[in-house]
Formats: sequence, structure tokens, C-alpha cells
Amino acid sequence: MTDFSEAYANKLLQGIMRYSHEHEPWVVCKVPLQLRDSGRLDEVLRFAVTWEADAIIGQFRPGDDVDAFRRSGIIPIAQDYRQRIPGIINISGDYAASGRMCADYFMEKGVKSFGFFGLHGFIWSDGRRDAFFDQIKSRMPDASVSLLEKYDADEAWWYDLERLTRWLRSLPKPVGILACDDQRAYYVMEACKQGGEGMRIPNDIMVLGVDNDETVCQLTSPPLSSLNQATEEAGYNAARMIDKLLALPLAQRFKEVEDIIVRPTFITARSSTDAFIHSNPYISRMMYFISNNLSNHLSVNDVVEQVPMSRRLVESIFRQEVGISIYQYIIRARVERMKDLIVNGHSPLEAADELGMDYKIIARNFKKLTGMTPGEFARKESREQTIL
Repeated sequence: MTDFSEAYANKLLQGIMRYSHEHEPWVVCKVPLQLRDSGRLDEVLRFAVTWEADAIIGQFRPGDDVDAFRRSGIIPIAQDYRQRIPGIINISGDYAASGRMCADYFMEKGVKSFGFFGLHGFIWSDGRRDAFFDQIKSRMPDASVSLLEKYDADEAWWYDLERLTRWLRSLPKPVGILACDDQRAYYVMEACKQGGEGMRIPNDIMVLGVDNDETVCQLTSPPLSSLNQATEEAGYNAARMIDKLLALPLAQRFKEVEDIIVRPTFITARSSTDAFIHSNPYISRMMYFISNNLSNHLSVNDVVEQVPMSRRLVESIFRQEVGISIYQYIIRARVERMKDLIVNGHSPLEAADELGMDYKIIARNFKKLTGMTPGEFARKESREQTIL
């Protein structure tokens, strides 16, 4: 009871099917979307009962009688849509971590003006928005922040181009815009095309989405940067939870309620955020130098030599402006570049070689920053790119 044409839901399905393939074949039936959109939950229940379903994953709305599924012996699992559904298992994101990660990404690029474009009243948009602004204010109390949200939840697909363009024009430039998902980021970029002078991407406006929907991200011009999430892993965990519950007696089956959390993983950087913006031109110069020389056995000394200051002063200013040391910034940049190389078909060893790095050293840093080895990351990406 969800739209499996969307990248997020499709990745959930991939995780579910991977669990099925590893254990025993499951029959997966897609509930027609018109049943969900009609608001007739009784029709959805009739459909599920007819198919003798053991479990249903759906975008339930507050007020839906999800107990009707349990009374019919069907395990209901809510995919976050508007609000969390109490009393049942929810597939829910770590929205606070997502918002913080995106805020840090922009701040490390030197952005001092920020905007958020989202959907008011949707838990995943509200959570990302609040954490995004909180993180900015905690690190940059004087930063400029602005918000534009769509309030009409029944027309979430629709956007007011004129209003969006006016908002974008009103923001202090350069500005970093986080959209609640890739579709809303796409709308921002289309509005920028209509906006004319002062709305160039990424020079005036950097745009970042969430979900890394390859179709949407590559449709935009320039290509859209986006936050990845461990969505397939959540689908796999949902299937494992269903299997666990089905092994219990019916009387105990609905007593265990444990949410399944979708974790943010990393940001796939594309041209929509390919800029470094700092009031201090020396910081921008060093960032560009690092970005363009990651494969050249880059050292802190190489970076320091790009500006006419002592090493101590340069490192002090860089840490103050960026929030991390030059060395830490180089390590993060290398790990991000390694991710991009792996996503684009390089093996972990080939990626390390491309970066001119000893594999053991870069793998250690990769594990520290991402929580997984380059090999684990490569296997995960390979699974998520497989068409079921």
C-alpha cells in the first residue's frame, strides 16, 4: 500500500525481496494505489484478506483503523507518510541525523545563508527541517535561515512556481537549500531556471535533496546532490521482523512493537553543490585546491602553501571557519571521493589506487567515518543497483 515507483519505497522492496531470496520465497503483492488514495481502508483490508496476506506495509494516515488488520491476523507495518502510527511497527527515519548531516555538509562548504523547502505536517519533512535549523544555529548563531513549506497535504505533488521563485529571490546569496526530498529539490532547481540573474546553481544557490533517487537526480540540470539512506537495509530488517513475528503464536504476534529505523549514510555530491563559499577567499582557495588534488599524495603542507600565511595561522583560521582541521577535511574529502568512485563502478582497490592512497589507510578512515568498510559499502551499493 505504497508507491513502489518511488525510489525510497522501491529500495524497501529490494530489501524485503533480498531477505526472501536468502530464506524462502515470499509472494509479494502490490496493493493498487487507488485503494489507498480513496481512503477506503476497508477495501484495502478486503484485498489483503483475499490474498491471504500475512503482513501489510502501508502509508497509513492518522485515524486509520489499523487494528482491523490485526483482528484479521495480518501484521500491519507503517511506512512513514504523515505521522507515526502508534501501537504498530513503523519504518521510520532518523530524521534528526539526516538534518544534522545536511547542515554540516553546507557549513563545511562555507555557506552562511540557509533555506529549507518542505512539506508541513509530514513527519519526515518536519524532522529534517527542525534538526537542520537546530544544527545551524548551534554552530552558527548568526547564520541567515529561511523556510518555505507547502501546507496543503492533499496536494503534496503540486508546487507554486511563482511563490517558490519569489522566496528564492528573497534569500541572501550565496545560499544552501535543503529540500525535504529529491522531488522538492527538483522543484527548487526548476524555479532557479525561471529566476534569471542571481539564481545560478551552484554559484548563487546550492541545492541538496534526500533519498538519492537516481532518476530525479540525473534529470535536473545540473545533476542534483542528495543524501543517501540505508533504505534497503530497513526493508531487509522489516522482512526479518515479519518472519520473527509469524513464528510466534497468534496471541503474542501483535504484542511486540519495535520501530525499524532508516539511517542516513552519506551524501552523493553532484554539480548542484559543487561550490565552496567563504567570506575568507583563502579558505575557498584551499578547499578548491583540496578538491582538485585528492589524487596527488596531498598533504597539509601542500594546502598551507596556497595562501600567504604561517602554517599555525592558516590551520587556526581553517578550523575556526570550517569546524574541523585541514587534515580532517582532506580525509573526509578522500572518503567522499572514494564513495563516488565505488558507486560509479570502481572496486575498492581501484578507488584507492585512483586516489593514490594505501588501501589499508583509506579503508581505516572509511570505516571510521561511515561505519562500514569499502568492501561492505561496495556490496551494499551493488545490491541497491540490482533491478529485481
